[in-house]
This record gives sequence, C-alpha cells and structure tokens, in this order.
Amino acid sequence: MSWQFSTVTRGVAAKLAPRVPPTLGPSLWTRFVVEARMETARDLVKTDPRSMLRLIEPIADRAADRGTAWRLVAAAHERCGDNHEALAAVRRSIEAGERTVTTVLMRRRLAQRVQRTDEAAAALTMLLEAPPRNGKELGRAADALAGAEPELIRAYDAMIAGQPRLRKANRDRLDELLHEIRLAEVYADGAAEYRAELARVLAHSTRPLRVVVQALVRCRAWHEAAQFIATTPPNSVLIGPRGARAGFPAAEVGRAAALALAAGNANAASVLAARALVAKPDNAGFRATFDNARDQLSVARRGWVFPADGAASTPYEPAPRAVLSVLSQSLPIRSGGYATRSHGIITALASRGWQLRAVTRLGFPYDRWKASDTSTVPDVDHVDAIPYHRLLEDGVRQYPQYPLASYVDRFERGVRRLATEHRASLIHASSFYVAGMAGLTAARRLGLPFVYEMRGLEELMKVSRDPAFEGSDRHRFLDRLETGVAAAADRVFVITEALGREMARRGVSDDRIVVVPNGVHVDRFQPMERDRALEAELGLVGKTVIGYVGGLVDYEGLDILLEAVAGLKETRDDIHVVIVGDGPSQRMVHEQAARLRLGDMVTFTGRVPHDQVTRYLSLVDIAPFPRLPLPVCELISPIKPFESMAMAKAIVVSDVAALTEFVDDGVTGRVFRKGDPDDLRGVLEQLLDAPQQRRKLGRAAREWVVRERDWASVTTVVDQAYGDILGASGAARGRAQDAESAR
Repeated sequence: MSWQFSTVTRGVAAKLAPRVPPTLGPSLWTRFVVEARMETARDLVKTDPRSMLRLIEPIADRAADRGTAWRLVAAAHERCGDNHEALAAVRRSIEAGERTVTTVLMRRRLAQRVQRTDEAAAALTMLLEAPPRNGKELGRAADALAGAEPELIRAYDAMIAGQPRLRKANRDRLDELLHEIRLAEVYADGAAEYRAELARVLAHSTRPLRVVVQALVRCRAWHEAAQFIATTPPNSVLIGPRGARAGFPAAEVGRAAALALAAGNANAASVLAARALVAKPDNAGFRATFDNARDQLSVARRGWVFPADGAASTPYEPAPRAVLSVLSQSLPIRSGGYATRSHGIITALASRGWQLRAVTRLGFPYDRWKASDTSTVPDVDHVDAIPYHRLLEDGVRQYPQYPLASYVDRFERGVRRLATEHRASLIHASSFYVAGMAGLTAARRLGLPFVYEMRGLEELMKVSRDPAFEGSDRHRFLDRLETGVAAAADRVFVITEALGREMARRGVSDDRIVVVPNGVHVDRFQPMERDRALEAELGLVGKTVIGYVGGLVDYEGLDILLEAVAGLKETRDDIHVVIVGDGPSQRMVHEQAARLRLGDMVTFTGRVPHDQVTRYLSLVDIAPFPRLPLPVCELISPIKPFESMAMAKAIVVSDVAALTEFVDDGVTGRVFRKGDPDDLRGVLEQLLDAPQQRRKLGRAAREWVVRERDWASVTTVVDQAYGDILGASGAARGRAQDAESAR
C-alpha cells in the first residue's frame, strides 16, 4: 500500500509522525505511521538530518520502499559527517533494490572517503547494472568513469547503445571518454598514428583540449602534455562540432600538473600549473603545485648547502648522556614499522642509561590529516616514560614542505629549542630528509655532533612503483638531499648492509657507516598457544595457516603469494591464508584473490591494533614475506619478520639481499627465488607436509632473534657509537676552547 499525501494530510503527518510509535496498533495504522514518517523525513534530510535519523532509521526496514528509506538514512548520516554509517546504509539501500546511478555513486563516494578502495572500484563497475534514467544521470555516470579502464568505459557505452532514448541525451561526456581512450591507445603505436587521431579529436570532439590532456595523462606522457598545453593559448576558445564553444580546461590541466608532480616530473608540472594559473589565477591548488614544482627544480638543479662545521661552543652545558631523537612520526599516533623501530631503539637505549626525548616533524600529524578533521593532539605524548614532543604552530593545520628552506628553518628552530631545554649532547635524526636537514642544522648551530639514521630511500620506493620515476626531477631532488645529509653526518646508521654499500657508493665514508638492523622486543613477542576463540571466529579450525602480517604494499609481493596459493588449491583443501593489514595495494590484492577464485581459502582481516598482532600470529604455521626483486626490497628490511621469528614461526622469504641477510635457508627459515610463484609454491608445499620441520625452523628462528635481534643487543652498536662520537666531540670542543682562549 502506498499513501498519497495531500497538503492537509502532509501537515497532519508531520505532527503525528514523531510522536506515534510505528509498531503499535492495526497494520493499516502502522503502515500509515511509517509512510508519514517517510514523508516528513524527506523534508528533514537537508534541514535537520539528526531529527530525520531519529524518525526514519528505526523504521527503514518497515517502509514500503526500503531502498529509498535507506538511501535517505545514508544521506542524513553523510550530512552529519558519519561516513561509515552512511556507507552501511547505502549498502542496505542497494541490497533492497535501489540500484540507481545516485545510490551507486553515493556508495563509491563514501567508500573513497573511508579508504575502502576495493569497494569504491566495485561500485564503479556496478554502474553497468544501474542504467541512467535521463541525460543528467548519464552525464554524472560518465564523469565518474573518467580514468576508468577502457574495457569498463566501452562496456558502459554498449549498455547505453541498447537504450535508444538515451542515445542523444547528454552523450557528449561519454563520447569524450571514448575519444580519450582511443587517443591514448594510438599514442603507443607511434607518432604518425597519434597525429592522425589527434587531428580527428581536434575536429570532432566538443572539448578537444580536455580530451587530449586526459589522454596524455592516461599515458603518463607528462612532457608531451606540457608541450601541448604550452603551445595552446590559455584564453583560447575552440569552436567544436555543432558550434559548441570549448574553453581552456583549467581544471584538467591543473590535475595533470599535480599528477606530473607526484610522478616526479617537476618541470612538466610547473609548465602545466603555470598555464592553469593563467586561466584561474586565484586557484590555491594550482598555485601550490606550481610553487612546489619550482622549489624542487631549484634544489634538484642547484643543490643545497649543508652546514659542514658547527659552532665553536654550545650555548648551554650539555648533559653527558642526553640525546634528542628527531623523527618523522611516532607512537602513539602511528604504530607501523617506523614508529615501532623508533620506540624499540629509544626504550633500549633508555635502559642503558641514556636520557632520551623525541620530537616529530613540523606539523605531524596534522600535515597528513584531511582538512575536515579538526581533532587535536597534545604537545607531548608519553609512551613507556618516553616523551614524544610535537612541533605545531598556533592555529595552523597545513604544513606544506615548500618552500623547503622555510619549512626546514621552522622545523630546525623547534628542534634547537627542545635540544636546549633537554641540554642535549647529541642529536639523532631518522629518515627522511626533512628530519635529517632540520636535525643536522640544529646540531651544527648548537655545536653538537649529529647522527643520521637511514631506514629507507624514498626515491627507491617510488622507482619500485613507477620505473619511469628514475632520473626524474624529483628523483634527483631526493638523491641530492638524502645523500647530502648522510655525507655531512658524524655517523650514518643504516638498516641493512646493502643500504650501507649503497651509501658508500654515493660517497659517504665507510668509517662513518654503522649497520643498526631491525629488531624486536623478544619479551613482547613470545611463542604462545593458538588463540582458540580467534581461530574459531576466522573459521581456521583444522587448517594449516599461511599468515601474512604487514602492509599491503605493491613491492611486498602478495601477488606472488596468491599465485602460489592458487597452485596449492588445485591439490589440497587443508590450508587457509590469513592476510592481516591494509595499505595502498589493498584493492589490487583483493581483486587478484577474487580473480583466482580464492575466496574460500583466503581471509583478509584488515588492519588490527598493534597489541592484537600476537593473537593473529598465534594462529600462523608458515609466515611468508615474498618481497619482489626491486631496488627498495634489495636494500631495505621490513620489521615484521622479526616478530614472527620471535614467536617461533617458520618464515619463508624471497632471496632479495635485505632478507637473506638474516634468513639462513633451511636453518632459520626457508628461501625461494624472488618473483617466482612456482618456486614459492614448492617451498610452501614442503613445509605444509612437514610439521616437524616447521617447528624446528621456528625454534631456530626464535633462538637467533633472542641472540641477535633483541633491541637490547641491537642497540649495543648505537651505545658504542654515541660514546665514540661524544668522546671525540668533547675533545674537539676542548681544543676549540683552548684555541679561543689563546687568541
């Protein structure tokens, strides 16, 4: 039954709906109350969404049109800023049959906001099941498909072709996408084919400049995009087919500039952003991209002057064992490998009698938060009695790291102030370059020794994701700064021997490089019985568990693991894979598992609190770390294997240099050929059929970690280096003071 509300009835309904229980009385009456609440709710979504939720959420499943009811609930939650609840509600709306362009795009938008990239991608594909009802919806769907895979765009076009009513309704945007993917495809075929297709686009597209820019962005042809736009007057107006007037696509050019900058092409980014600014001179985003690009180009081309000599005297009496640690991030706000390593080293040194304070980069954590997040953090957090200071400026939430000179200067002043308060005798900064630059400058101005700890190289991480990044403007920028800080430091701590060799190759003196490998607090990660409650919850009873605990990042090689598991599935059903963690490659990993039909054999838990990691590791029989054959994996060691080893798990690693530094094949773990899923499958199969071997490897791994990689033993070299540096710096300071007195 559907109620038709007259003006009088609507007024009565608005008064009755909030007051009358929707479940009391005859069914005819309760249906009237539910529909009355629905009618009232429509008017409240925008004006009073919280009141609307109180009205309709309890009765959404009783409404005649459940799909509409849950869509309204989702809209109200979204207006209240609760994106997670809004996403749950729009899912229910779609499940109830409200599969329209509006609900599908709402689901995609909300999934993107809560970083559910896999769900956002699935929602985009769902557009194929939600035919547009009019030209406006067709345009909205086409806008959402910008940047989608060509197969999806063509499939959507085929669906529209079956609806003659929509063939002429607002097809321009969809036609643009088809022109774009065609131009992108012929770009790789050669100059002649590209020029011919470009001529067709310029002649027939309604907005040709936009199509060309988007096609070149799709190809990541940053130089060509910049060259094309540089020769197109920004205030030009092209007359397209049917007399359509197409102006300069400032938004698309500005977006291309930002993407070029992210890809390391600062020169192309500066050209594109400059052109976008001519068209929209007040656009803050275009200005930020331009300024950032020009700053990077300046540093990449001219270099940076690093302070070599320090002040002759320190403006305070240093406390002999006081150290200030300068970090990019820290506990308790972040709990990943970087923060865990920092805390492990700091607490172990504190137990040796060193007086440690830590300070995080200027702006952390606000500089990575969304503008809509108004949460605040204290000026200092204490974790296990270690103070972690924040450098935050009154009323400031945005902290761009350009101009670099200004950012480093403000960062350095904060470091110098805290070093003075702490009476630090040494400053120890850890990756990346901005922390190193601020720490180095503060140390030299205070006449203190400086240690730089290198936990990775950002340029190698980027090359692993995009080989074209190597040799780019940003690559040169990062190389100059990281190498410059290391070359000026009194000691350089590196996370692996391989990274030490790389820095020596770059010119850092061998006698100043000290390997400080990753470690673990072995008393916090001990062998334990399976957590039976969690085992049952995840459906793992009776299964041999292959468990990965770590970040879902492209270079971790989870695609190799899933291929190997797909091979195992052909012959056995006694195993289950548990993947714990999240990250930028989450969607890719989920999609691959679905493509390989591993849904019944793989469980993704998402990220879990750090204090719950041991529960999940208790379930693991085999812990693989299949890192790929990439430069970043050869040089940089993850911290997670040591947690598994400390819990006596049988670990399996690829033979990249950073992993084979600590895994002896057949003794403390197993090793397979990097990038080879068949070899990994073979190693896993051997271990699956050999529980005694798994236990033997786990015991040996635990013994080795206790002996070699407990933070208490790892920090012995740090303790010795501090002592050597302070002894040498004290003698040097004494000689300088004697020379000053003699003058």
